[in-house]
Amino acid sequence: MKKLPISPARISETLRRVSYFQSWPGVALERLAAGSKIITLPKHGAIAQKNERLEFLYVVVSGLIRVFLPLPNNTERVLSLVGPGESVGEASLVLNEVCPYHAVASKDSHLLAIDAIVFRRELSKDIALTQQVLELVSRRYMENLRDTEICAQRSSVLRVASYLLQHRPSPEDNSFTFQLPARKQDIAAKLGLTQETLSRVLGVLDKQGLIHVNAGLIRVEDAPRLAQITTMKNHKSDMATNLTEVSNVPVPTALLVGKHRARSMAATRNPLPIPRSPLMNPIEVGQPQAMSSAE
Repeated sequence: MKKLPISPARISETLRRVSYFQSWPGVALERLAAGSKIITLPKHGAIAQKNERLEFLYVVVSGLIRVFLPLPNNTERVLSLVGPGESVGEASLVLNEVCPYHAVASKDSHLLAIDAIVFRRELSKDIALTQQVLELVSRRYMENLRDTEICAQRSSVLRVASYLLQHRPSPEDNSFTFQLPARKQDIAAKLGLTQETLSRVLGVLDKQGLIHVNAGLIRVEDAPRLAQITTMKNHKSDMATNLTEVSNVPVPTALLVGKHRARSMAATRNPLPIPRSPLMNPIEVGQPQAMSSAE
C-alpha cells in the first residue's frame, strides 16, 4: 500500500468525482479531504484483515476489491466485489467494531482512504448524510441476502442462471448485455462454485442459445427462458427433464444435483440386502442340533 503525494485540493476534487459523495455538500467534502489520502494498492494487497480494527473508510477510485471470509480449508467465501464508486468499512466504523472479513485487491487499484474519526464526525453533523449511509448499508445487506439465497441452490445451473438475471436491467428486457465485473475465479467463489464448474455451465447455456459468451462479455439472448430455469428450484428431481424442455438440448448430469441421482448414488453405496434362506443360517458353535424323525 502506497500513499500518493496529492494535495488536499486534488483530493477534494477527487471526492466530488466519486459517485459515493455526489450528494454530499461541498463544505463537508472539504473537511473530509483534510483527513483523507489517496493510496495505490497492488494486486493481492490488503486493506483489511479479519478481527482487526479499521482506521479508514475506503472508497474505490479505480480497480476492484474482493471482500471475503477465510475458511478453514484454505478456501474463501466471497461476500462482495467492490468496484469504482463503492466502499468498504462503513459498518465496522459506525459500530466501532473489528472487521469481520478480509479485503484484498483483485487487481491494481486506487482508493480514497478517509480517516474514521473524520468520517464519523461528519455523519454526526448531518442527519441527511447519516440517512444516506444507512440506505447504502441496508442495500448492501439486501444484496447479501439475495446472494445467500442463490448459494443455497443445490444446482450449479440454478446459481449461474440466477446470477445472470441479477444483471437484467428490467423485467421487460428479454435480452441484455453486461460485462462480468470480476474474474471468473472471483465470481465462482461468490457463487460457491469452482471456476471450472462456472465455465462449464456458461458453456452449456451458450450452446443452448440462452446466452452468448465472449470472454468477459455476456449477452443474455432469452431472459424469459433463462428465468424459467430459476423457477425450478422446488423441482430438483425433474431438473434434467425440465431444462431439456426449455432448451431442447440435453444437459450433462454433472451439472445437476437431483433426487434421482442422489438415490442412485445411495443405492450404489448401500446395495439392497439379499434375503437369506433358512438353510443359509450358520450353525452356532457349541449348540447340538436337533435330530430329525428320519434319523
